[in-house]
Amino acid sequence: MTNYTRHDQPADIAVFAGEFASQPLVFAHLLDEAPDLDLTHVEVIQSNHAARLATYFNPVPELPKDQTLVLILPAAHPGLACPIGETAHLRSLGTFRGTIPHLTEAP
Repeated sequence: MTNYTRHDQPADIAVFAGEFASQPLVFAHLLDEAPDLDLTHVEVIQSNHAARLATYFNPVPELPKDQTLVLILPAAHPGLACPIGETAHLRSLGTFRGTIPHLTEAP
């Protein structure tokens, strides 16, 4: 069995809010807006916001609790700037400094 060690890497995370009925609808909208976005590095949070956000932020920022939150992690796109801006269905809440969990194999 291989052992791994968790290291939290600092990251700037773009956060958006919107009204969506399901996660697939969020992903479809994101692909319409930025077809090259890597969706494996996008978090869609429709409920239990505080617990899910605590994975990335300490302390957890004040964000809308009644909307779907979308976190675009830095690995989702090349370059420093997030390719998504304000859209017809997403409102930008800003970029927040947080951490991204990274696992490395223990020696």
